[in-house]
Amino acid sequence: MKDQSVMVMEEGVAPLIREFYQQQEERVHSYRLLEEGHKIYLSTGPNYDFPTFRQLVHDVTQDFKRVSEGIITLEKRMRTDGHVAPANLVAKLQDAEKRKLELTVHLQLSRQMAAENEGGELEEAKVREVRGELGKVVENINDHLADLRYHLHTGE
Repeated sequence: MKDQSVMVMEEGVAPLIREFYQQQEERVHSYRLLEEGHKIYLSTGPNYDFPTFRQLVHDVTQDFKRVSEGIITLEKRMRTDGHVAPANLVAKLQDAEKRKLELTVHLQLSRQMAAENEGGELEEAKVREVRGELGKVVENINDHLADLRYHLHTGE
């Protein structure tokens, strides 16, 4: 038999946070598909296989949209159930993930420009700049995930 604090946590925010983590794993998987697909796309240059990459981007975009909608629903449920702090973290994570996706697209475009202008210092500098911004956003996401993990373990 579970003790009462564990039972309260199971009925509280913990299941919602676990569901969030499942959704987040799906989003991570989509990022991996996008990254691998972009590497393959770049390897087809200079006559890029754009139709194949465009289809991948379409499919991944649909996955991102589905996951995002699911997470927004979870955030609303958290708020409705009175779990404001975790809901606020989820909202911050969503904002950070949106920025991460924007930067990922910028990085992919920058990588393509760098590949097309081999040895171009300006293009390489842009890749480094975007990669640095992306690293900061990922660090921010990881911090929010750690804070959310705290709520999972405390049930608050």
